[in-house]
Amino acid sequence: MSILRYSYPTMLKRSKSLSYRQQVTSMTTVLMNFLVEHQLIVIDPFHEDGSLREDLVLRSTDLTDVGNEFFREVFPKWSAYIDRGGDIHKTTILLNGLNKLQM
Repeated sequence: MSILRYSYPTMLKRSKSLSYRQQVTSMTTVLMNFLVEHQLIVIDPFHEDGSLREDLVLRSTDLTDVGNEFFREVFPKWSAYIDRGGDIHKTTILLNGLNKLQM
């Protein structure tokens, strides 16, 4: 069974606000770069030009075992931090969380 972990199109549909959509795009780009860099994802979330795929949907089968744990344990904390006004580009929470998972 494949569990939905993240849907970029759904996130974009939540608001028509341009600033919200830009924040979602920035957050998704940072997150996908992190997943790729740390080999937590088995699909390519980017087009050849480096832009995000507009139809990007992550399912549990698109992630490694550690990637799935990461989405259950770490991603919600980083997302809550961003929702409280945190810096999208600060990935300390992601990195610290990943390090704990890999211990």
